[in-house]
Amino acid sequence: MKRKLLIAVPLLILVAAAAWALRPKHESVGEAYISERSITLWSSVAQVREPLDTLRYGDRVEVMSRRNDSVKVRAANGEIGWIDGRQLLEPALWERSIKLLQQAQTIPVQAHGRTKVQTNLRMQPGRTEPRLYQFGRGVPVEVVGRAVADMAPATDEKEPANDSGNKKEDWYLVRAVATRPPGDTAARTAETNTTTQPGDQSIPIAGWVVSRFVELDLPDPVREGIASANVRAVAWFELSRVADASGEKVQYLVAGSRGPEGQPCDFTTLRVYTWDAKKARYETAFIENNLCGALPIHIGKGPKDEPEFRLRVMDGDKGERVYRLIQTVVRRIRAPGEAPSRPSHAKPAKAAAR
Repeated sequence: MKRKLLIAVPLLILVAAAAWALRPKHESVGEAYISERSITLWSSVAQVREPLDTLRYGDRVEVMSRRNDSVKVRAANGEIGWIDGRQLLEPALWERSIKLLQQAQTIPVQAHGRTKVQTNLRMQPGRTEPRLYQFGRGVPVEVVGRAVADMAPATDEKEPANDSGNKKEDWYLVRAVATRPPGDTAARTAETNTTTQPGDQSIPIAGWVVSRFVELDLPDPVREGIASANVRAVAWFELSRVADASGEKVQYLVAGSRGPEGQPCDFTTLRVYTWDAKKARYETAFIENNLCGALPIHIGKGPKDEPEFRLRVMDGDKGERVYRLIQTVVRRIRAPGEAPSRPSHAKPAKAAAR
């Protein structure tokens, strides 16, 4: 009996050790987040494989192993499979994207627009900066800022920047949403946003895109007015609405620039378009040129509920400037004791667009 025990005990120990060594391993080497609208979780990296699940932007996954560009992950529901590692955001970059979104949500919208082509959303201005997401064509975005970056070539841009030399290009800081099909659980809670469509369960997102990949949704009076003046719009706003026999009319402020991209100033000219009820047309009520303005522009109300806008300039005193629209006249409001500057470049009203 003792002899049998002496044999059985070591055998049991060997079996237990083998079972422990051969147990299914679930160790995680880290975590990451999906950076595409949707990707397929595959059963293997072989050419013949099966789709296991679909993962959405913002989904958190556990990284189990890596094989070249392929990554083995465990999804939130426990499903284990393989995905393209280039479609993942590392935790540090994901945290930075959240902070950028929080910053962008505090800035007033400067313009609305839509993507012209597939457009990469980046962490910072520049084609070589980390990519956060890729918008499809025709995606609504809200422009909240502008910056300039070198036109460095990048292989994953829709429009390559070949032979760029030392040229610079404009970038927009935009807010948008990464749309998820109804019923999906979002990783972030979508806040009220003009780019969110009814019924969508969407995740707010922010980042930098090449400005010329975005077409601004300019109102007709603004579009026609700046086209005739050879101005490239950067921002536009509704200042007020006035009654008219044909219906309510909006009065607009537009900020823009002339010339090529890459200028240090966010905008160099301001224009205000007001509605002339007697002539039944828009008039260019105010023009100020030779500015070096900085976004954002803030829209508000004066003490008598007059439309008001505030901005800062990037040269000179670099202080805040305040303007008010009094009926159809725009006046710059100076602080008590502020000395008048050189004569304004404001011009008398003229016809803008019918």
